Amino acid sequence: MPVESVRQPVNGVEFKSSDASSLTNGSSLAETFDTFLTLLTTQLQYQDPLDPMDTNEFTSQLVEFTGVEQAISTNKKLDSLIALQSEMQLNDAVSYIGKTVGADGIILMLQDGQSTITYDLGANAAEANILVIDELGNTVRTLQADTEVGHHEVVWDGLDDDGDPLEDGLYGFLVTAIDSSDKPVPLVQGTKGRVTGVKLVNDEVVLEIDELEVALNDILTIAQ
Repeated sequence: MPVESVRQPVNGVEFKSSDASSLTNGSSLAETFDTFLTLLTTQLQYQDPLDPMDTNEFTSQLVEFTGVEQAISTNKKLDSLIALQSEMQLNDAVSYIGKTVGADGIILMLQDGQSTITYDLGANAAEANILVIDELGNTVRTLQADTEVGHHEVVWDGLDDDGDPLEDGLYGFLVTAIDSSDKPVPLVQGTKGRVTGVKLVNDEVVLEIDELEVALNDILTIAQ
């Protein structure tokens, strides 16, 4: 049960206050506005005729209160527009289901015993490797990678270094490349997978590649 505090009358008007959210609650704002007008007119009625209150101050208070009311109304409309836009993006993202997409990242999804790793080298490398890492941080597979500058794709067959198949699921991976002076070669790494679902996370459209979640804005390539 909400607790209300009752203060002594001010200029003949009783004042009651409930919880602090009453002023920010859109449903109670109109009632609060009516109370404000009642208090304003009562103050005018009970003011000292020898020392009248400044009417400009009343007008300023009224304008400020109206501005707050309009601002809250505007925020509600903006929230509605954002929600509508997110729903439209979600509906459009449904068309991605079943397609193979590529995105930057350090996580890959092993689907049906295989996964595609992508990387772009900014220069020729003397040596390049791909390390596949399990959820415990162990390197389960080391793959030799192409060392030429440009875009590359490597299909991991889901086997570990002993040739044993690993379970489908999420794995980390790291592409390393060095030049003839053992200096790192600039690169960008990513992964590809088949979209199995879409959803909204904090008003952002996210594509699901089984357990892997990729933001729609992070998608770089789309293929059938």
